[in-house]
Amino acid sequence: MKILVVSGRLDWSVPTTYALSMVKGLLQRGYEIQMVCRGGVFMPLFQSLGIEVYENPSSWLARRKLLGFLQEFQPELVHATGGPGSLRIGNRLASALDLPLVHTVHSWLRSERSARSTRSAAAVVVVNQDLREHLVNELGIIKDTIRVIPYGIEVEDSHEPRQLSGIPVIGTVGRLEKGRRLDDFIAAAALLRKMSGDKIFTILGEGPDESRLRGVSKSLDMDGILTFAAPPADPDSVYRAVDLLMLVSDWGGSGLHLLEGLARGVPTIATGGGEILSLLGEEGVCTLVKPGDPEALAAAGKELLADPEKARRHAEKGIEHVREHFPMRTMLDKLEALHENLCTQTTQ
Repeated sequence: MKILVVSGRLDWSVPTTYALSMVKGLLQRGYEIQMVCRGGVFMPLFQSLGIEVYENPSSWLARRKLLGFLQEFQPELVHATGGPGSLRIGNRLASALDLPLVHTVHSWLRSERSARSTRSAAAVVVVNQDLREHLVNELGIIKDTIRVIPYGIEVEDSHEPRQLSGIPVIGTVGRLEKGRRLDDFIAAAALLRKMSGDKIFTILGEGPDESRLRGVSKSLDMDGILTFAAPPADPDSVYRAVDLLMLVSDWGGSGLHLLEGLARGVPTIATGGGEILSLLGEEGVCTLVKPGDPEALAAAGKELLADPEKARRHAEKGIEHVREHFPMRTMLDKLEALHENLCTQTTQ
């Protein structure tokens, strides 16, 4: 099967790492894939998989040339991997190529424009049941077009529980934009700093809220204690960089980072919401705290740092939880069935 995968900017984000795992898996299953994106540091990594990756052009003439290349490839459908950028490009290309569009939704749609574009898709993939209910009940998207396909994570045999020793690095990962509650992470870091022992804090991510967050860090006298860094285009390197992971969010979109960290044996603290709870479903996989409570985040961090054995048990259970409940093969099986069904409908 030939598909065109469309992404936004290939920087560190849930849609990017989702696209990477999806493309790798589908290539292994014999798919032929080309990509259109908006550039980004992950672009060479996708190209290293042996696929053609085009950067979405800005000029009308260049877009016509790109369309010619894609028509020669003759894809059977377009799969937009999430985010407004990929949805806009995917809609335009699907229309121009007269192909069905699949759109993966990772978090609440916050604009009517995104909702309107998603309604036009032949199929919508959501990563949990809560998102399905949001799309149907609040945005009026036809439920029969929606497929719940949870994330799939490849758990390597080399992934072992992280040991908390020496000077720990406490970090968070993700897109730096409002709604992520990263102010809470910074406030919790400032509280933890005052507790016993040396610690290093890091925020691994990029985004439009970075300047303001740096100001928040400075106002809490965290300069030199908390660092901001652009993550490398390698998920393994990102999670190796932290000994304790804290994930904070208001409106979802952190679930994939949670599973990626757990799969690599990183002890994790997360703010408990619908998305996070739906991914866990059992105690002892990670430490959950209520959103909007930096004191609780700091207290949870202090407890795990003081009890490395408890942190190790959580990390060990996290690896097994992801391996059992979120196998990559299940996600790929469901995506492949959806793609084949849409292509069969198109040819009838």
